[in-house]
Amino acid sequence: MTGVNGSGKSTLLKLISKELLSEKGMITGNELVVYCSQSTEFEPPELEEFMYTYTKEAFKIRDLLKVQDSWLGAWDVLSHGERKRLQLAVALASNSDVLMVDEPTNHLDAQSQSIVSQALKSYKGIGILVSHDRVLLDELSEQTIMIKSGELFKYRTKFSLATEAYEQRVSHEKKQVNEQEHEMKKLGRLIESQREQVALSKKRFSKKNVGKFDSSLKEKINGAILTGKDKNDGKNLQRTQTKQRQLSEKMGKVTKEYETGISFEGIIAKHHFPIALESSTISLFETTILRFPRLSIDVGEKVGISGENGVGKSSFINYFIKKTNFEHEYLYIPQEITDSEAAQLFKNISELNSKEKGELFTLIQRLGSDAKALLSSTVPSPGEVRKLLIAQGLLKQPSLIILDEPTNHMDLDSIESLESALAEYGGALVFITHDKAFLQNLSTKRWVFEKSEKECYTIEEIL
Repeated sequence: MTGVNGSGKSTLLKLISKELLSEKGMITGNELVVYCSQSTEFEPPELEEFMYTYTKEAFKIRDLLKVQDSWLGAWDVLSHGERKRLQLAVALASNSDVLMVDEPTNHLDAQSQSIVSQALKSYKGIGILVSHDRVLLDELSEQTIMIKSGELFKYRTKFSLATEAYEQRVSHEKKQVNEQEHEMKKLGRLIESQREQVALSKKRFSKKNVGKFDSSLKEKINGAILTGKDKNDGKNLQRTQTKQRQLSEKMGKVTKEYETGISFEGIIAKHHFPIALESSTISLFETTILRFPRLSIDVGEKVGISGENGVGKSSFINYFIKKTNFEHEYLYIPQEITDSEAAQLFKNISELNSKEKGELFTLIQRLGSDAKALLSSTVPSPGEVRKLLIAQGLLKQPSLIILDEPTNHMDLDSIESLESALAEYGGALVFITHDKAFLQNLSTKRWVFEKSEKECYTIEEIL
């Protein structure tokens, strides 16, 4: 299942799983259903029971997802990728008839993505997958549902072929729209002509300027009115206007598409650069350390950070922010946003003045979402919250942007819009990602995290 952020994908899964109750209609056959959400903020309630289950099936699932015994009780210090694998393991062990998985490859490195894909392939029941991972969708999907502007489009084929079919449909619709717009112009000209004819008829059948004793002309006018000649022009106009209205309503049903793309107009404070971090060793966990050489970033540089899950990338970013103590305005968006942080974000936005709100609405729309609908939503999707954070941060025109897994939860169109915007950004950019295309297209240099020896990770700078 695919669709832009906020189109209702996660809401539909929550309705099926009874996490949300429907206001109208009903869903049947959803008794043995398990929903694995995209958020990794909280550990699954059944986690401890799963980890202490010693059946053959439980061991098989733990082996498939490379789950370690030490992960039990360590949720707060696990990477989001490790949390996601634990989440999926508990869901797979539930003996459900239907397994619904929401964005399972968020946070995952290439190796973990392969592990998750193989684990999901092993599931014997009915699987419902929400994802923007094109590779995963093609590997797992047999049918595809696309949600576009509140409409469902169902295709009995895998994602890539469904996309081709949908694009053909859109192309056909656009051709129809062009033809309809041409027809609307013709109708507009015809209506104008008919209005003039009606005006002439009214003038012709009016007795206002007929002489008091001109009985012959009065009789002719009465005869024309009696036979309905004065009404024909009016009826023709009404028919044409009805046809125009019907065509306009039909055109209004075509899927709405927002113009995307962001541009930066702020002035970057270049005198605050370069930003340097001296060579050091930091502790990641009780027995694990991270070593790195002197690292620096100058204005205009875009540093892409990559490495496997659990090698300390997010921990390093937190260290980097504290140690460099960047004095100018900067934007930092973490890998995950908690519910309380999202609530505070909405409160901050409500306090913006009209001009700032207008600029924010424009940025959100440029990321492919309906800003007003997003801000009025009671349950915004994680992708929508991420767009709000990015848009709010960009309003401040920061000189440094730090993004931890910026493509997580975001739809494909939004990822492309963000990527092209950041490519033009004139300040300094540091970003963590497992998205190979995003990394390759944006980075001017890379900091690669690797395991060099037991309990020790290192950072290598690649120019």
